[in-house]
Amino acid sequence: MRKLLRLAALIGMIVASFSPVQAGPALQPSRGGTLRVALSGELPTLDWQFTTSFTAGYVAAHIFEGLFTVDSRLRTRPMLAERWTVSSDRRTYTITLRRGVLFHHGREMTSADAAASLTRWGRISTVGRLVFNSVQEVQAPDPSTVVVRFTEPYSLLVEALGWPHQAAVIYPREVIEEAGTGPIRRFIGTGPYRFVEHIRDRHYRLERFDRYVSRTDPPDGMAGRKVAYLDALLFVPVPDTAVRVAGLQRGEFHQIQFAPSDEYDRLRADPNIEPWIDPVPWWLTAKFNVRRGLFADVRLREAFHLATNKEEVMRGTMGPRQFWRVDPGVMVKEHPMWNDAGAEVYRRQDVERARQLLQEAGYRGQPVRWLTSMAVPPYGISAQVAKAMLERAGFTVDLQVVDFPTLLSRWSNPDLWDVASGGVTPVPDPSFLWVLLPTWPGWYESRNMQGVLRLMSRHSNPKVRTDLWRQGQQIFYREFPAIKFGDFFWFSPYRRELKGFTGPLLLYYWNAWLQR
Repeated sequence: MRKLLRLAALIGMIVASFSPVQAGPALQPSRGGTLRVALSGELPTLDWQFTTSFTAGYVAAHIFEGLFTVDSRLRTRPMLAERWTVSSDRRTYTITLRRGVLFHHGREMTSADAAASLTRWGRISTVGRLVFNSVQEVQAPDPSTVVVRFTEPYSLLVEALGWPHQAAVIYPREVIEEAGTGPIRRFIGTGPYRFVEHIRDRHYRLERFDRYVSRTDPPDGMAGRKVAYLDALLFVPVPDTAVRVAGLQRGEFHQIQFAPSDEYDRLRADPNIEPWIDPVPWWLTAKFNVRRGLFADVRLREAFHLATNKEEVMRGTMGPRQFWRVDPGVMVKEHPMWNDAGAEVYRRQDVERARQLLQEAGYRGQPVRWLTSMAVPPYGISAQVAKAMLERAGFTVDLQVVDFPTLLSRWSNPDLWDVASGGVTPVPDPSFLWVLLPTWPGWYESRNMQGVLRLMSRHSNPKVRTDLWRQGQQIFYREFPAIKFGDFFWFSPYRRELKGFTGPLLLYYWNAWLQR
């Protein structure tokens, strides 16, 4: 019953965010205009399979689509897939594609494109590699059918393909062949907007794809019908948060990514601005590099945990209480798989014990290289707040504050950092939590954790999977692959002339328009 109540709360919260508060019966969508959105910085690439940058998804989601996506309740829904079946032994998935879907260069999408895209995703994406560890083959027996065969039972393929992070989007086969082992160079998808140009440090420009073939089912989150009312989307890299906020108030931008929470009261008082808070929380983390360096020693990871007061970090980072909470769940509290295993460990702060662990581990004041960025304010601020706590316990902290593209480029190299700031997105299943994956920067290779996650991927019974995940969370609080500070809610205000915007998880603008 408690799990059902938590799920109902999540549904109610997210559905409320989709309520037509601004777009009542008197308002009708209108076509035309260019929407300007200020991002937190330059993107490493628009290759959504290739990059770990969630900001890239804000742009890429308009260009590319996958076989599946998620709706407002975080349920997996078909997008380019028409239907699918799973064999009784859960080893064979047969996916039928929608017919007549066009790429932006005019060619119809076929199963050859889908098979090539899934194979590439399974080779280069962190989640894809995890899934494809047990994939036997991907076949395209006819132009509208893709078959994925596993070597063992697997229950999570559809969920993995639908999650919008390093997404399993479909590219033209020839674009994949041109890219080889690197990122794609031509950004051609099936989405409602097509890529036009990128001028570095100036903008990414997308324009309506007039031949877009939409689904016909009702829009719901990232699923269902998509209508491109806007002529163009202009995504502008603006690393300075103060410049983003000022640009929003002056009307230079219609929406900005990641406004500081301490601007909430001032922006809420502006009659031209809607102070939108994403109803779906992330959690704030300090992720350890456990492959090499200081934090390969679990005693130092535990000392880091014991040195930090989670509530003080979240208060100092996010300010007003509506933007944060402390909670032990590695799955966010609204998710039906949330549990409180390890709560007593999560809440514990013991500076004296942290000092003892430093001594036991032979720590002699070596600098802890903490990689962070103020381009995403919660990342940089939380690192600054926690730094003082760590130093009181005896750590020496070298806080390396860089722009976001630099952070992403450095954290792929285990020789360049010891701990890195990050945010953990809500996911449909614990198996996709990046802080638990050995294929993700941090390189957490735990026989205990991977054993639990593998069992979870084989089982489809909800009770079995829930019980397994409680064990997994207990392992998290024994092995400390990352620190959970607390849950936080993104603040991305927009101007009131933007109508029809919904946007949990990503900022997306199909079905949205500008009121004139």
